[in-house]
Amino acid sequence: MTLTPWRLRMVAVFIALVAWAMLALMAPSAFQQADERATDAVWQLGASTTAERRVVVVDIDDASIQRIGPWPWSRQTQAKLVEQIRARGATLQLHDLVYADARPGGAELARALAQGQGASPAVVAQVFALNHESRQTSGQLAGALPGQGCLPPAAHAIGYVANADLPGIAAGHITPRIDGDGSVRKVPALVCYGQQNYPTLAIAGLIALSGEASKAAPLRAEPGIGLWEPAWLVTLSGMPGVRIPLDVNGDIRVPFHKARSAIVSISAADLLEGKLENPEVLRGAWALVGASAFGLGDTVPTAQGGAVSGVEVHAQLITGMLDDKVPYTPRASQALQLAWVMLAAIALLAFCWTRSEPAHRTGDKRGSSRVIWIPIASLVLAVCGFLLHAGALLGYGWWLGWSHASAAIVMIGLSLGLAEHARSLAEKGRLFRNLASYLPAAVAEKIALVEPTGEIEAERRDVTVVVADVRNFSAYCEVRSPEDAARILHRFYTTASAIVEAHGGAVEEMVGDSLIAVFNGSRPCVDHTVQALDAAREVWLRCSEELPNVPPQGLEPLALGVGVESGTALLGSFGPAQRRVHSVLGQVVTMAIRLQDLTAELAYPVLVGATAAERLGIPFERNELALKPLGTFLLPGLRHSSKVFTLRSLMQPGGDAERHSLRYLRQQGQPVV
Repeated sequence: MTLTPWRLRMVAVFIALVAWAMLALMAPSAFQQADERATDAVWQLGASTTAERRVVVVDIDDASIQRIGPWPWSRQTQAKLVEQIRARGATLQLHDLVYADARPGGAELARALAQGQGASPAVVAQVFALNHESRQTSGQLAGALPGQGCLPPAAHAIGYVANADLPGIAAGHITPRIDGDGSVRKVPALVCYGQQNYPTLAIAGLIALSGEASKAAPLRAEPGIGLWEPAWLVTLSGMPGVRIPLDVNGDIRVPFHKARSAIVSISAADLLEGKLENPEVLRGAWALVGASAFGLGDTVPTAQGGAVSGVEVHAQLITGMLDDKVPYTPRASQALQLAWVMLAAIALLAFCWTRSEPAHRTGDKRGSSRVIWIPIASLVLAVCGFLLHAGALLGYGWWLGWSHASAAIVMIGLSLGLAEHARSLAEKGRLFRNLASYLPAAVAEKIALVEPTGEIEAERRDVTVVVADVRNFSAYCEVRSPEDAARILHRFYTTASAIVEAHGGAVEEMVGDSLIAVFNGSRPCVDHTVQALDAAREVWLRCSEELPNVPPQGLEPLALGVGVESGTALLGSFGPAQRRVHSVLGQVVTMAIRLQDLTAELAYPVLVGATAAERLGIPFERNELALKPLGTFLLPGLRHSSKVFTLRSLMQPGGDAERHSLRYLRQQGQPVV
């Protein structure tokens, strides 16, 4: 069954979607990583460089290690750091540090941390082991939410490292969710261990600041309801304005809205030694205590670089919570991606339709250019998908993903491009076959590959021309129906063309009831004179048998006359660019036509010119092609007489043809041979 253009395009779209689905099933992580890397680029390009004063990092940097001493510092020094932060007016301290080992002075550090509970609370860190990580347990867990039983969005832990000698101090986990490329882009909001739920450091800080830690339900996690809501939504009873969206796994996506240069950081050594350039930098701010010194192992790859201090992740997360800009994936994200794929597919199909007119009708190259432009258009739409993803992320906080939809769109574009290419090839093949049915195949191929021109495009060739004509056909047409005449002419053209092609020649023209064939023209021939004469003989024998045996009353029977001559001819195309004609010109064509006309007078069915006979040689070794000279004739329209020959194998001694020939010679005053 032949596919229509629209059916072919729909099949192409279906194949592309099947291929995309198979690829998505076989390599889901590749699509996820593509989405994440693209999101990293969005964060890097759209990050704000305005200084963030609400969250200040107290950095245990290389300068602090050099001036205060190697890490870990004594508990007394760490207690002094806590006191200095509180003295500078910080409203909350979040320590991105785990005090895992029991050391002298631990009680002093615990007192320093506990002094600010209520007015300027402090929260320390603890780490959980997720999935197949270490099952080690160390220290004393703290900061569990009231109640028993794992909340639905909580991540399950199999081990932990907690603080050793800080009883009663609020804690939050700093457990990251590591992506396949090793980067940190998400943090579990809650981790469940021993049927108790532990919030992340940022949420634990919010709970401590609100003073709701001791209440029965300081935190609620509820599934999203609307299409534009996240999978889960965390709210705090003490801070009604804070809404923290989670994904289906209960993770918070870290918003990297701030450039690294926008995060205000002070050296811990400067704070301990009272050398701050701006003593008021911590007043009213949240202090994040962390380490960036080389060798302390608190660097992770993130969207903003391959070696970023872990404390910066929490700084980004806290500012996102304060600004209500924590990104999330809305529940309608898959429907949105599907809608985008459908719209893009419709656009590509419309693009195919607008450029589907054949080139010979539109006068341009649309038939071939759409093969290139459709894939390019799909790439443009794929880029638009990325821009939509970026716009939704920066404008609405929606993390939609773009790789799945863009891959489907590109595959649809490529599939449609291949389908259009196949259709174009099929159309060109059909046009070429149609053209070749009117012209020799070699000529049709040449014409199909070049632009039309208004100049003469022809070349001289040494050829042998065969002209065959159905005699008395005009009179026959007067008394017979057009359909009957067409059937006779169709059989003649079909049989004669097949014979000419089989003998190495090419039919150059079929006009009226005549056929002109050229040997060694568009198709090279080794011995074109012999091949032409052999074809002329077979044309007469076979085509004569196909002509009606009984003519209409009062008319002479249909007969076939064939003229053959060799010589130089001009073969090519002529005429204006918008209406060319392919033809063969020259004296040799005129001679062949006149010889064919003479067959009616001499009653010999095949007449051969002098040049062809000379090249053939007399006598000829093949009896069926042996020639007999008929005499010298002045052909109509020519100034000089020439010798005329016929095939002996088609003669009947003493027959009508011989008597006609002798009578014609005497009438013309020519010598009888």
